[in-house]
Amino acid sequence: MNVYADTSVFIAWFHPADAFAKQVTPWVQENVTDFCWNSVLRNEVRHNLRQLEGTYARLAWNGLRAAENTGRLTMGMQKFHQLLEAADDLSAERAQSIPAGTWDYFHVAAALAAGADCFTTCDQLQADLAKASEGFSQVKLFKD
Repeated sequence: MNVYADTSVFIAWFHPADAFAKQVTPWVQENVTDFCWNSVLRNEVRHNLRQLEGTYARLAWNGLRAAENTGRLTMGMQKFHQLLEAADDLSAERAQSIPAGTWDYFHVAAALAAGADCFTTCDQLQADLAKASEGFSQVKLFKD
């Protein structure tokens, strides 16, 4: 299954001490063939991983690098400005009914543009937006 995971899911997948890791890791192992990937998501994940401290911080960084090198993260062909426009269009449609943040709209729009089968997140509002967008066969919300 081709999956778009937001940053919260990637951090949980790469960092075993994350609050969502016990839910995310087995789900990813059982369900994901490839992740959709874009430059904004890449930068956001890298930034958040660099801020980690503790026993698993290096492990998390190495996990990301390994995933990047194996090709499991499939880079989309959309340009940044195209994704911003798609996010703005989605915001124009849904901002009054779903009070998710700007980057939540960006992630859902990027997932739609990439043709993801499934959208995954640990954020309730982002999951609500993905469900309302009706472009995914599955929306997976991880809850603590």
